[in-house]
Amino acid sequence: MKFRNATLIFVAIIFFANFLYAKDTFGPAIQVDDMLITQYEIDQRALFFELLKFPGNHKKEAEKSLINDRLKLRAAEKFGVEANPAAVKIEMEMFAQRGNLTIDQFAKRLKKAGVDRITWENFMQVPTVWLETVSRKFASEIASTIANNDLVNHSTSKSAIQVLLTEIIIPVQVGFEEEANQRIDSLRRTKSLKKFSEAASKYSVAPTRDVGGRVKWQNLSNLPAVVKPLIAGLSKGEVSEPLPIPGGIAIFQLRDIRESGHNQSNSKFINYIEFLFKKSNKINDALISNVLMCEDLYTFSNSVQQTKIIRKNVKENLLSKELENILSELDENEFIILDNDGFSSKVLMVCGRTEKENLSKSDISDINRMFANKRLFDLANSYLENLRQEARIVFK
Repeated sequence: MKFRNATLIFVAIIFFANFLYAKDTFGPAIQVDDMLITQYEIDQRALFFELLKFPGNHKKEAEKSLINDRLKLRAAEKFGVEANPAAVKIEMEMFAQRGNLTIDQFAKRLKKAGVDRITWENFMQVPTVWLETVSRKFASEIASTIANNDLVNHSTSKSAIQVLLTEIIIPVQVGFEEEANQRIDSLRRTKSLKKFSEAASKYSVAPTRDVGGRVKWQNLSNLPAVVKPLIAGLSKGEVSEPLPIPGGIAIFQLRDIRESGHNQSNSKFINYIEFLFKKSNKINDALISNVLMCEDLYTFSNSVQQTKIIRKNVKENLLSKELENILSELDENEFIILDNDGFSSKVLMVCGRTEKENLSKSDISDINRMFANKRLFDLANSYLENLRQEARIVFK
């Protein structure tokens, strides 16, 4: 009987301990106005950040991130913005693909490490609604800012902003997180397009390392939601904040920005370069690694013997059909290497298209959009900071 009573007491103690643990784990840890954040959410987000090698104190970053999420979602409600499940799924697919995994494969790896799938889903959901929220809130301010700066806006409802990026993905191995973060900090101070591309070839584990990390023109709207805010605030040559991804940290440098509504077929003048040199695979490789913009060809030509460089600005309808077809396939600052006469090679590189004979270095519509994106990014950060200051945040 005594043994039975002792067993019952032991079971009661275990049950009570589990009850207290569950109460402590799933109980509120932070209150943001009338919104609660549980200790479980904090632990899950912190573990998620740890698995992704997120820089900083994981617990503190998790708390800050979850508070910001609550504020962003509450703001989204005010503007009638809701998460689109299809959009969230696309973001998750793109996120998992960084590690060459499917959504289910990545979710299984997270689960094995103790992170629930819903933790990942919640993390991916917020960026998809925040960008739409601030876009709606500051639409009039952005339009007014552009007008006040006397910039001509040629955009149309069918146009889209496109960005030209260079990416670097630094792998993060267990025990070497500090080294990876130091390298990222060093690379973020790089302003040179050439040096950043060289670093991509040397350090990046992304498939684009073979082309110096250079990514072709991408619609800003098609970028992952977690990437858009990082890119929107950049000027040409600037490097983004680090983005933790499965197995590493990614950073992006903005090489150029444009509006895709620009119709090449309507352009009257095309500015391009013909660069002739002695046929050599070594020179071909050097071109791909070192030439990012038309101006780079002038510097490059000085390091190669027996070259000839010609820059032309001509009406498109005066080009030969063959040349017109080749150039029409190239975007600005893209080039193609062709065989010239069996002994020499020729580079054709597009420097710009315009309806004017006298070209400017920057297209006005690109300036408008770049300025607007940076302004929106600044406004979004200020808005979030105001939301934090106005909110009643209590740590339990």
